[in-house]
Amino acid sequence: MGRFKLFNVAILTLACLVLAPRARADTISGTVKDPSGAVVAGARIEITGGDLAQALVLTSDESGKFVAPNLSAGKYSVRVAKDGFDEVITDVDLHGTADLALSLKITTPETRITVSERSAAFANSDAVYRQLRSEGLGDTFRCESFILPVDVGTFELKSGTITLLAMVNKFETGAVFVGQGHFTLKPLATLDKNEMVRRSGSPTAEEDFTEVVFRFSPDQFSQFAPALASRADTPTEAANAFQHWKDKVRHRHEAPEGLTQAFLEDETIDNIDADVLAAIYNPKHPPFFNAYMHGTPHKDLRFFLRTRVGAVPQIDSPEEVALVNCDGGGMEDGIWYLQHLKSELLGHTASSQEDRRLFATRHYKIETVIGKNNHLFARAKISFEPLVPGERVMKFGLLPTLRVTRVSGEKGQDLHFIQESRKDDGSFYAILDEAASMNQSHSITVEYGGDKVLYDAGGGSYYIGARQSWYPNLNGFGEKALYDLTFKVPPSNVLISVGKLRGQSTEEGFAVSHWMTPVPVAVAGFNYGKYTKMDWPDSITHYEISGYYLTELPDSLRRFQNSSLGGMAPGAMTKYALDQARAQMQVCTLYFGKGPYENIYITEQPNFSFGQSWPNLVYLPISAYIDSTQRWMLFGQINSKFTGFVQEVTPHEVAHQWFGHGVGWASYHDQWLSEGFAEFAAALFLQQAMGPKWQKDYIEFWERQRVRILDKNNFGVSPNDAGPLWLGLRLISPRSGQAYQGVTYSKGAYVLGMLRSLMRADMGSAGDPDQPFIDMMHDFMEHHRDTPASTESFKAVAEKHMTKKMDLQQNGRLDWFFREWVWGTQVPRYSFKYDVQPTEGGKFKVHAEITQSEVDENFAMFVPIFADFGQGMVRLTQVGIAGNSTKSYSLVLDRQPKKVALNAYKEILER
Repeated sequence: MGRFKLFNVAILTLACLVLAPRARADTISGTVKDPSGAVVAGARIEITGGDLAQALVLTSDESGKFVAPNLSAGKYSVRVAKDGFDEVITDVDLHGTADLALSLKITTPETRITVSERSAAFANSDAVYRQLRSEGLGDTFRCESFILPVDVGTFELKSGTITLLAMVNKFETGAVFVGQGHFTLKPLATLDKNEMVRRSGSPTAEEDFTEVVFRFSPDQFSQFAPALASRADTPTEAANAFQHWKDKVRHRHEAPEGLTQAFLEDETIDNIDADVLAAIYNPKHPPFFNAYMHGTPHKDLRFFLRTRVGAVPQIDSPEEVALVNCDGGGMEDGIWYLQHLKSELLGHTASSQEDRRLFATRHYKIETVIGKNNHLFARAKISFEPLVPGERVMKFGLLPTLRVTRVSGEKGQDLHFIQESRKDDGSFYAILDEAASMNQSHSITVEYGGDKVLYDAGGGSYYIGARQSWYPNLNGFGEKALYDLTFKVPPSNVLISVGKLRGQSTEEGFAVSHWMTPVPVAVAGFNYGKYTKMDWPDSITHYEISGYYLTELPDSLRRFQNSSLGGMAPGAMTKYALDQARAQMQVCTLYFGKGPYENIYITEQPNFSFGQSWPNLVYLPISAYIDSTQRWMLFGQINSKFTGFVQEVTPHEVAHQWFGHGVGWASYHDQWLSEGFAEFAAALFLQQAMGPKWQKDYIEFWERQRVRILDKNNFGVSPNDAGPLWLGLRLISPRSGQAYQGVTYSKGAYVLGMLRSLMRADMGSAGDPDQPFIDMMHDFMEHHRDTPASTESFKAVAEKHMTKKMDLQQNGRLDWFFREWVWGTQVPRYSFKYDVQPTEGGKFKVHAEITQSEVDENFAMFVPIFADFGQGMVRLTQVGIAGNSTKSYSLVLDRQPKKVALNAYKEILER
């Protein structure tokens, strides 16, 4: 019946509209936007005047639009209001249709961002950039049997035409080949050949193509000179190929369909025209050569050679050469090849620690306003120093919905900048008037604003969406800088930032806080919401520990408020989280050295199964504030996997203060030194901080890691099958979606845990059996406080501290260990037999037999033997074994053990 009533109302309304007299035919419509150009939904529009007997009140829709139809001609007043903004009043002399563009300004004068016509004229308007953006085709030449070698790749242009792009500033910057061609890429290293087999089914890449678009720095054009034979008419296929290329590389998918889109189309998506512009403005710009192939069977195969900045800078790639198959959601989508220059490989000079930066950031000063509508407006002064002579174009990571309104130089002059639509190649680039002098500090100021940084989660909590791109970030995690941060927020909310709080005040209805980082850090971030603060003293290490918790549930959990989560005690659970954080700070200080920051903020966030750590700022998921009984009621069962996550998340994220922030990572190859080490630190917490009955949780921790590494998915692929630890993010493929998590976190933890096991002194040794390991980790931290760590640099530290027993090759190196566990994928299986017999003097002789299998003949490992004398397992010794073999071992004990076991605490990875 309800539906019937609604149906009749709809008919009646439609009849009224159709039959209404047409005495009023004029319309006032409009769009409401904020200072950044983002639309404002929910604004109140009040229209008075004309022959209206009373005010007409409307609300702007999701697109910021409103319409008032059927008005009489006359004079009207339009008033627009929205919380957090000044009212706007506009007079309209209506005769027909009036479509208004209404821009709201944030309430406080200090927070207003005014976009003058002069400033707006500097957006995407650099003269040379406009030429590049609208670049057409130039001369066409016949091309027959031309071989173009580029590092490990070879382009064979068999038959067709090469059409040059129109010259820009007298420079050649690209060409289009159409016809018949073939591409070959032959990796040199075994690891790269194996990865190519996993990706393409063959150790070499072989691809026929009919179209290639080449884009390059002007100094690379000479390679094409021998290919340019007689002139020819430009084929329509060349124009079509160039247009298809533009459609592909200038478009950004809002929701990535696959891995390559997620990597290549993030907030630092390549604007190829801006990259070419950098090379035009600086003849000494590091050279690059990009090729975009339309082939068979792969329709979008991309070959990159980029010196200095890296072939795939979006994943912190130190390598200069890449082959990427952009296949959307296809099963062959991914980075097929990513390696250093052939000359570096042959000369043994390749390194993950190569400096890829064009500019070094020294200092950020950012003033940020968060409006009541959760839009963000900011002004960032960025101090930098050039690292390459002649550079004028600076690329930043900035969330595409944050729109830049002005860029100014040190003297306040407007600077040109580039930021295309967020749906296109909308990365932000600033263009300096002239090249900055080397060895001197310079600065620019960026004004910007928009949305999508904060999302209201309900109950006074907010999702922080853009944690490292809420400000113009020049080099991501690739460097450390000082930050001076001022935030102005509605007084009902609390903002917690990285750094130390230097002052608080109120200013025209806003709560103002000022934060500064005492030491350089890799990233700045904040948490935000209706928080209650709790301080937690640490009388041992004297860190300043504070907790911030939410008293209300977010909307996503509110339906459980009167059931499973009805008894939540956020204050009590905050004490528990802070107690864990304090204990982990003490454990990490003992094992790894003094932490990099004097204070740490432990903050709750509405995300349920996601934690994160920024410098001295930890984001814990709300699930860490829910006790085990409530989790059981919430899931309807005991979820052991999630219980493991809750056990690990606080110690893991706290440990990132040491690994990830105290010591950064050099490249994606080395991210296991952050995530794996933090995961290992969570195991250390369970062993060292949970009291005398730690064994069960500790063993279960390592078993969870083992399962995460070795369990096969529906494709029959385990994370370990996807490739070695060293591949990092490249482990992810359509067939191995969880490989990065399983290998980088879990196997990375195992690698550090196994090094600890190898270094640990046997029973009966004097002093702390962990002391060699502790010394190594303190040394590692000290050596990398100012320099990002690489796998190779960590290996060098480990070799300084390894025991004599670990020197299997008698060369003072751990090549054997890293070859097996970091650059390899073998995992042994062990079986163990033993017998205990009384011997003379009241002692007992243990005869053990250890079998290692499912490895090659060169695989070697030390495996610990334990005995239980009635008070839990005690480590006796470790036994070395190589290849697929069985080894016998005997030892004499003073007393009879209840049980003898191999690898009792699961600290050695085995099948």
